[in-house]
Amino acid sequence: MKKRPREPKPLHPALASITGPAIIKFLASCNATVRSQSLRLLQSWLAAEPPQLSDSDIKKVWKGLFYCLWHADKTPNQVALIDRYTSLFLSLKPSLQLEFFRGFLVTLRREWPGIDRLRLDKFYLLIRRFVKALFAVFRLRKWELRVLEGYFGVLESDGFLAEDKLRGNGVNYHVVSVFLEELKGVGFPMRKEVVDVVLGPFFTVMMRSQDRILLGKVKSYVFDELVKAGKEMLEKKRMGVEEKDGDVLLGTVSLRMGLSGMFYQVGSSVDCVQGNRKVVLGLHDDFLKLEKELELSGVEIVVPEYSDVVSGGDYEVVPQLIPIDSYTSNGNVESSVGEDDDKRISKKSKKAKKGINGDDKKRKKKKRRDENGVCENKSVVVENGDFVNVNCTENFQSLSDDLENDGNVSALNETVLLNLRKQFEKVVAEANSDSDDDLDFPNAPLISISRGKRKRTKEITNRNGDGGVDDAAKSVKRVRFSMKNNLVWKPQNPLPPESLRLPPSVTPRGSALKKGVPPGPL
Repeated sequence: MKKRPREPKPLHPALASITGPAIIKFLASCNATVRSQSLRLLQSWLAAEPPQLSDSDIKKVWKGLFYCLWHADKTPNQVALIDRYTSLFLSLKPSLQLEFFRGFLVTLRREWPGIDRLRLDKFYLLIRRFVKALFAVFRLRKWELRVLEGYFGVLESDGFLAEDKLRGNGVNYHVVSVFLEELKGVGFPMRKEVVDVVLGPFFTVMMRSQDRILLGKVKSYVFDELVKAGKEMLEKKRMGVEEKDGDVLLGTVSLRMGLSGMFYQVGSSVDCVQGNRKVVLGLHDDFLKLEKELELSGVEIVVPEYSDVVSGGDYEVVPQLIPIDSYTSNGNVESSVGEDDDKRISKKSKKAKKGINGDDKKRKKKKRRDENGVCENKSVVVENGDFVNVNCTENFQSLSDDLENDGNVSALNETVLLNLRKQFEKVVAEANSDSDDDLDFPNAPLISISRGKRKRTKEITNRNGDGGVDDAAKSVKRVRFSMKNNLVWKPQNPLPPESLRLPPSVTPRGSALKKGVPPGPL
């Protein structure tokens, strides 16, 4: 029997008679029902006849949207709310979309320093989804140069090279880090003028930006990725391996669009910051080398045809969303998760509870293993001068397998053997530090397995070399010396004048090694 569709919940009394800009303040309400209904009213108001909104009104709208997402909890609800924002952006009139995008950049950069680390991920996702929606707008507008110049001009003037005093540089960094990945998933027409406009803000950053972090992000996430895509495309063309559509696009841009000449113009420009010239000219050399390799290889790069269909590839798939508009009687969000999902969630919660209750059992089991001498993650290997923990159980298992198969110790890991050899030399050097005999170590690697911690006692050998032990060596014992417990603070005698604030004198109790021995100098 099919369930009847849920009837839309009536408007909240606070929103019954609200229209126009007065809706904005309800976007930041603590009530989830009020926030969702006010967002629906805002969308219907903006999607109607395009209102005459000033720059301050757009900023107010985005401030309300910012705090609406601020109050959203749980990842499914946050993802659904962000998708409603992007659908709102795509549903606007073309005359309002550009100003809406400008308000998005300015608001996020203004509010960015106040975002705590627990809320940072959902705003990272908001930036990624808006970059993706921006390319969707370009695809709907047929990649017109006039539209591209308007949006990328806003990205440059209000984002990368903004002259205001806002401290939201993290927004610029994340836009740069996701830009090429989202562009590769959407695709774009391979025309020289389109590529120049799309990469124009990044060339401007390389020429005029004083932000060294932003300069490094643009180099590593944009131009280094293009160089890498060009090299991989050349190698696969020589081997006759097919590539994905997104990789073909990036490789074609790096090999066929003359980026080396553009970098030469940027590096030789009078407006280029002197500290950026070395980076710019280095990228010029990289792209020039790629273009020369293409000429020498004789490989023909065909410019792919552009289609409006979004390619699959590595593009991120939008997860199944949970509607926000359905609410329970108490105002909480009612998710549309099926019975199978409920069972899965209950199993996960049971596993979590079992993990909490089983911590003591795991500790006892680990303690029992340590007492029995079982080695667990206690092996140390030297790699490039650093000590790295290695699971010694796995190492010894592979060691025994190699010995059974080949019967030769040379099949062992050279790094492990080198470490064991060094440890053996160190122990022998400490034990025979007083001996004048030279040690001859065999060329074959040495293996020593420690069974756990044990107390190490030093034995002092006789100078005669007979291997006996002196009586003085037998009387030596390990004593823990504590400066706090071995010192006695006494007032000075005679007492100093009251005008002098001198600390009391300190004297040691006696020798820390043996009673009856007079104390040495302090």
